Amino acid sequence: MKKAALLIEDKDAALVVRTALECAGFQCETYATMVPLLRAVRRDDHVAIIVDASPPTVDCAAVLGWRSNWLGTDVAVIALGPDDGQSAMRQLDLGVDDFVAKPVRGAELLARLRAVLRRRRPVETAQGPSIAGCSIDRAASAIVSPSSRVALTARELALAQLLFENAGQLVTRTRLARDVWGQNVELTSRSIEQHIYQLRRKIKRCAGEALALRGVYGSGYRIDVTGTPSPQAMLAPSASRPPSPAVPRRRAGEVPARRAGEVARMPEGRSALTPTRRASDVARQVIAQAAA
Repeated sequence: MKKAALLIEDKDAALVVRTALECAGFQCETYATMVPLLRAVRRDDHVAIIVDASPPTVDCAAVLGWRSNWLGTDVAVIALGPDDGQSAMRQLDLGVDDFVAKPVRGAELLARLRAVLRRRRPVETAQGPSIAGCSIDRAASAIVSPSSRVALTARELALAQLLFENAGQLVTRTRLARDVWGQNVELTSRSIEQHIYQLRRKIKRCAGEALALRGVYGSGYRIDVTGTPSPQAMLAPSASRPPSPAVPRRRAGEVPARRAGEVARMPEGRSALTPTRRASDVARQVIAQAAA
């Protein structure tokens, strides 16, 4: 039986939604807060999540982030809200699959849900985001580069996907705790640090120095493209480096031309005397002749 998770505070709307879905063959599970809903949809297979986005405590972005990290793309997320135009625009911009205005009509909700499920199934893909030649393989639970493949645990896979999707941007510890663990950051702080440490080592094994997983003190973490070339690229000749000038070969017996500022070398057996040295030699000769 197909399962649907409901997070609807409005009792009248919850009754209409539950009745319509159960009459259509869905098994409905109702939750009062976000955290138990996220845990349940990760533990069990659900085809749909229906969320009333009217209360300020409900964050549809958290549900969408959880789906991106842990669930298949065929899980539909439908938001409910007031019929004021702005609510629909806001929720659709966040990424929900459809929006149903309140008061909810059961037939309309079912029609929209079926349409969403038809649209989402064909687009499922195992290929995750890619940065600097390094990508996330969801199906194999691995991080992949042209020369390497490193296996990831389920938690590391969710962390890597969230960081890769936000490359160059800070991902706060609060968001990591919410989207990956489904808990408050106070309960997951130590676990976050341990998983980040392991993920950093695996990214380095796969991507070398091309990617860096950096911590932002007191805030969160960020994936950066460092621009450092791979060892293969460093060994290859650079296209921008000018070629070394060719050194002309000398013929036998040819004296090389003297460069500017270079002191001339005298032939072997002769010494180069400065004018002052020659004058002193002449004076000594004159004195020696006079003494004789």
